[in-house]
Amino acid sequence: MKISEQIKIHRKNEGLTQEQVANYLGVSTPAVNKWEKGSTYPDISLLPALARLLKIDMNQLFSFHEELTEQEIGLFINELSEKALSGDITSVFEMATSKIQEYPRCDSLIYMVAVILNGSLTLAAVEETQKKEYENKIMDWLERSAESEDEKVRIQAVYILAAKYIQMQEYDKASLLMERIPDVPVDKVILQANLMLQKQDEAGAAVFLEGNIIQALTRIQSYLYRLLEIEEQTGNPTRAEQIVEIADKMVSLFDMWKYGAVVPHLMLAVSRKDAEQSIRLIRAVLEEAQKPWNLGESPLYYRYPAKKSLEGFGNTFVHALISEIENENQKEYDFLEGNEALKEILAEYKKQIQY
Repeated sequence: MKISEQIKIHRKNEGLTQEQVANYLGVSTPAVNKWEKGSTYPDISLLPALARLLKIDMNQLFSFHEELTEQEIGLFINELSEKALSGDITSVFEMATSKIQEYPRCDSLIYMVAVILNGSLTLAAVEETQKKEYENKIMDWLERSAESEDEKVRIQAVYILAAKYIQMQEYDKASLLMERIPDVPVDKVILQANLMLQKQDEAGAAVFLEGNIIQALTRIQSYLYRLLEIEEQTGNPTRAEQIVEIADKMVSLFDMWKYGAVVPHLMLAVSRKDAEQSIRLIRAVLEEAQKPWNLGESPLYYRYPAKKSLEGFGNTFVHALISEIENENQKEYDFLEGNEALKEILAEYKKQIQY
């Protein structure tokens, strides 16, 4: 990481403005601004005082370390995600590749970059040749992550690789990878929560459990969606409808994001090629996705600190759904091709999110 990035990141971490840094060091605010842009550098005599102000040592200021901290990785991933939303996928890959070249042994960084770009590439309008090149790069990053000494990174990367090989119909490779995913017979979540409670960290245990409840519910939701598809495909319409109702009730029972109650109904309508019902539900799910998920009002999640990270997710979901509907390779929406009502809805929401 360049010294300009270190100054910017740690200044913000300490809650300082450029003006405050300038006053402390006896320089002008534009000078600090130029440091952060990388167009100029601080005088060598200022470096010790600058490091003290930012509460880092000189080694960290000059990036004399091989790994990034979790905080630094998080900040970079946020920047990468924001850039991905702009639609300039080429710049996104260049930015990611440059960072990985700078930190080739930072497995957490490589894994997170692969995950973000895997999702972004799905939504991007890219020529087939270039898309294949980017997909190969993502697979390379995932393969590297799957050999990580960090167990958490390794298992997550293996899981995603297995899913991608299934999608590519390379079932032998997927099977070999799935054998590397450990079974977890013991509930580590409860054990960890008990440990925190024994250490009298009740607030920490509650936040930890809230986060794991959200993760568990999200998994169950995805299981229900897959089961719904199976029942439809195997000719069990009544069972499919019952699963839709269960998935719907689950959202209100567990205070989940309301758009999740509409999704299974939309899946059923699309599966049955019910144009009128599909159009109505597409509008409904787009409307619900843009309403905030008020975690703070729920007894299940009111402590959860990630509430701010969900801001803007609604627009991301809307963007993803519109891309999915308009994707020429997505055959399940073919029966809605040319539908004027759908065109109006998509145009309306494109304008709202500046698609």
